Amino acid sequence: MGSFLKFSLLWFITGSPVAALVILLLLWAVADWYSIGFLRRGYRALQNLRLGSRLATEITVNPANRKARADLGDILISQRRFDRAIEVLKPVLAEEPGDLPTLFLMGVACLGAGHPEQGELFLGMVEQADPGFRHGAATLELGRYRLARGDAKGAVDALRRYSEAHCSSVEGHCLLARALEASGDHPGARAERERAWHEHVTALPYQRRMNRLWAWRARPSRPAAYAAIGLAGLLLTSYLVHHSDLSSARTALESEQVPEDEP
Repeated sequence: MGSFLKFSLLWFITGSPVAALVILLLLWAVADWYSIGFLRRGYRALQNLRLGSRLATEITVNPANRKARADLGDILISQRRFDRAIEVLKPVLAEEPGDLPTLFLMGVACLGAGHPEQGELFLGMVEQADPGFRHGAATLELGRYRLARGDAKGAVDALRRYSEAHCSSVEGHCLLARALEASGDHPGARAERERAWHEHVTALPYQRRMNRLWAWRARPSRPAAYAAIGLAGLLLTSYLVHHSDLSSARTALESEQVPEDEP
């Protein structure tokens, strides 16, 4: 309803439906950039595509460039090209086996490529060496992968450790709720979803923007209610506009009728 009214108001101000649509799309783009972030993620993906091509060229010229390999491996993982990421990261890990960032990337790449034993081994090494590495990213990835694989018990174990160490993580509580639901602990799952929503509404504004999608997953009734209200408003507005058009047409038709001459 709000979008339709904005479009109608902009159409009235500009006098052109095309200009009104362009302005409305720009407003949506700005709102998305500072809220959900679909456009921001798309822009980042395009940047990674260009940077990945440049890093691949750099590695071809200088295969010993460890930083270029690590950066390219990270980009390849974000593109879900896990096998290629393993090939790129192997020389880095062979040269420095204890490098935690490389161990973490190799762990994620191995899990994505379908090598769970190696992936869990690498991530376990990171977690054991530094549980707070990248704010517990190794533990979170372990829990996320186990949940996707169907290992509910293992996922609960990892995600509970992560949520206890990072109690303000909306994503951690939401994933733990899914794991508990899969393991049959429905009351625990409801409690974790409530905890996720509580952490979202009490967070700072920039944190709420970052976690909004996870918060909506924890309480999907909220966006569904917004959508239902918007749809109902749109239908009501369409009915009123249609009824107004019919009334205007009837009035115009009656005004065009020539009155009969009086005797």
